[in-house]
Amino acid sequence: MTDPTGPDTARPSSSTAPGTSTPAGGGTAPQTDWADQVTDLIVDTVDKVRDRTTGPILEVSKGIVHGVVALLILTPILVLFFAGAIRLLNWAIPGDVWIAYAILGVLLVLLGTFLWSRRTPRTPGTP
Repeated sequence: MTDPTGPDTARPSSSTAPGTSTPAGGGTAPQTDWADQVTDLIVDTVDKVRDRTTGPILEVSKGIVHGVVALLILTPILVLFFAGAIRLLNWAIPGDVWIAYAILGVLLVLLGTFLWSRRTPRTPGTP
């Protein structure tokens, strides 16, 4: 009568795989599955190549996408901010609109001068 749960896997098989030999002592040699080893080696090699090639490309593309999104969001915000600042200055200071432009220009030049003085100087050999 056969076991309905399937073959008994607890007992070691008495047959040897084709192409393997038994040692002279009569015991069975430990069988290594070379197909699994070769497959693991190929998969590891492909993973290493992929990590070294597409990994940096994916990081650069993510940075480019984030930069484009930030640019698309910040451009209208800056335009609306400066338009509002000009209107506010034109309302607060009586006279022509060029006075508001001059005040905003002087503030931006002072901000640029301050930021330029805080920069780190380049070392002689870097582009």
